[in-house]
Amino acid sequence: MTGLAALCSALPCVALGQRDTAAARHDSLKVYTLPPAVVSVTRASAPLNKIPLAVQLVEKDAISRARPTWGLDEALVTVPGVYAANRYNFSLDQRISIRGFGARSAFAIRGVKVLVDGIPQTLPDGQGQLTNLELGESDRIEVLRGSASALFGNASGGVISIWTDPTAPKQLSQDVRFVGGTFDRHDLNVLNPYSGRTWYKWQTSTQFRTGTGSGLITLSQLAFNGERQHSRADIRNVNGRFHLPLAPGWSLAAVADYGNDPRADNPGALTATELARNPDSAAAANITRRAGKDVWQAQGGVTARHPFSAGGEAALTLFGLKRDLKNPTTFAYIDLNRVAYGARFNLTRPAPIGAVRQRVTVGFDFQRQRDDRLNFGNSAGQPDTVRQLDQLEHVTEVGPFAQTAVDVLPRVTVTGGLRYDWVNFSVDDRLITATNPDDSGRRLMRALSGSLGVSVAPSDAATLYGNIGTSFETPTTTELTNRPGSAGGFNPSLEPQKATSYEVGVRGDWRGRLNYSAAAFQADVRDQLIPFPDTLQRVYYQNAGRSIHRGVEVGVDLALGAGLNVLGAYTFADYRYDEFQIISVNKAVTPPDTTVHDLHNRALPGIPKHWLHLTLQARPAWAHDAWAELEETHSSSFFVDDTLDIRTDAWWTTNVRVGWDGSLGSVRFHPFVGFNNLFNRKYVSSVAINAQPIRVGSNFVPGRYYEPAPGRNVYVGFSLGAGE
Repeated sequence: MTGLAALCSALPCVALGQRDTAAARHDSLKVYTLPPAVVSVTRASAPLNKIPLAVQLVEKDAISRARPTWGLDEALVTVPGVYAANRYNFSLDQRISIRGFGARSAFAIRGVKVLVDGIPQTLPDGQGQLTNLELGESDRIEVLRGSASALFGNASGGVISIWTDPTAPKQLSQDVRFVGGTFDRHDLNVLNPYSGRTWYKWQTSTQFRTGTGSGLITLSQLAFNGERQHSRADIRNVNGRFHLPLAPGWSLAAVADYGNDPRADNPGALTATELARNPDSAAAANITRRAGKDVWQAQGGVTARHPFSAGGEAALTLFGLKRDLKNPTTFAYIDLNRVAYGARFNLTRPAPIGAVRQRVTVGFDFQRQRDDRLNFGNSAGQPDTVRQLDQLEHVTEVGPFAQTAVDVLPRVTVTGGLRYDWVNFSVDDRLITATNPDDSGRRLMRALSGSLGVSVAPSDAATLYGNIGTSFETPTTTELTNRPGSAGGFNPSLEPQKATSYEVGVRGDWRGRLNYSAAAFQADVRDQLIPFPDTLQRVYYQNAGRSIHRGVEVGVDLALGAGLNVLGAYTFADYRYDEFQIISVNKAVTPPDTTVHDLHNRALPGIPKHWLHLTLQARPAWAHDAWAELEETHSSSFFVDDTLDIRTDAWWTTNVRVGWDGSLGSVRFHPFVGFNNLFNRKYVSSVAINAQPIRVGSNFVPGRYYEPAPGRNVYVGFSLGAGE
């Protein structure tokens, strides 16, 4: 426990006693009861059995062991309630949603708060970027499912908090990892010159002492030549972590990240006809206009932390970000220069009420974002001389909050929180002509968010809980800027999305053999933000009336016998419009349909109603450190459009991983081989929601909805480690 003690001195401790040796059970659903787990994602580092929220820990083995580590979908697939749709398109990132929040995202992450080592990756306008993230170095991921605006403010329909391990080594430690693979073409009977494409990724991590503190430097590169046409990517990262003790009782944690993606092609989505003919193809316009991005981003931050001898702690974080993006799309060439910075402060102290124990947490968040945005016409991947948009945008968010947790009985805790957020958008229009008026202006969006929950722990092995909370989500600057008619400034009619959520749940352990969690929830959403692209696939947004998200989540980790475990995660997601009417021009039919569409009780597009993941893990004693994992994932079909009865097909896919955890003398050696989509199934892994119909001659056909998954992907890899 000495390493864990060092960890707790530098960061909020995540799980006391969470990991023992390499022989410990490899799971991501385990609920620890002796001593109780402590999680930091609630901003109070409270014991898990006192938290009235759906919180789950994903450990290192579930994040990176024998996995490609391309994206968060690999790590979060074991978390019920989380749907991570991999586009296999590094220009757009993955479409990650928690209980339906964030599913609308056309690129990057929306509606979900993301932090890396306590530094927000979600900007004050609610847009999240993971350019700096190297998933392979992540030590653990905490996931909070449900409304969390009372703690985190804007765009907090859920929280994903990613941490690296700052434990100070006794000596220099070096780890090297390499993995590479190849894609099979989907149809062996069709000559496909793009089959046989390969990819590789390398990563090196050096951990060392700095006096009585520690440092960790990680370098990595992913060279991806995807199965689809026009899907190359070159992703490079340098990440630094430093943890230093200061004066007695004080510590300092510093992070420095640099991500450089000089190439990330965008193959675009496909029509149903294109998907059936060749799922490995790309949209023709994306190829001719060389859609993709070239981006670099640098981010840094420091956190000073002081634990109190009587319990609780104070922590102050300062951080900043610089991002430069060149982004040719099918509708424009976007040149974006971004600067963002901010501060976070937390103070947690015991504040007993007589003999009743109480913990109080107060704090604030401050973030400011400055975007210098230029849009030109796109001439074969280069900007032309015609400015379409030229404006300077600022977003400022200030959010003070307070939370109290009262132990009304020895095993009953009531937790309540309140937060006020002030999010100010301003734009300075620099493209003013006789025919183009000044569109400068500002939008001020404010919200008061609250939460109230009760947790009951009838024993050390079980916790029952219930909560009610509110959340809000402003449009991002991109969503406000993309106005129909290509006007400058911000959309004056787009309003924040708000929600009230209700949840009951249980988690626990049965005789050390079964770890389980279950939750039922409902979120009443008002003014839901809905995308509607134009014929060039530029995405605009509008507010829906009301929608209701209802669901059930179940997670299990069952020990079947010595060295044999099964993990399961199931989500039932019934997300429907309650009040929403739109008038659309459906050009896919003749004559065009301009009727009113009443979407009452219509399922929201883009999210499967049933999402199931099963993992069978085998590490038999007779195998001498060899192990194997078999994964099965199932998605039910779902709508791809608000008004058209077009659905994806349901699908199953199978992954297999085999490896050995051994040593060559004093060097740790872990070779492995993996098969993703073992049976080479054709399926759609993500969709572009509400894609507009496409003109073919004088007719229109349904739009480019489909983002196909690759066929069979075979890869091999190894990791080498020396030192502690």
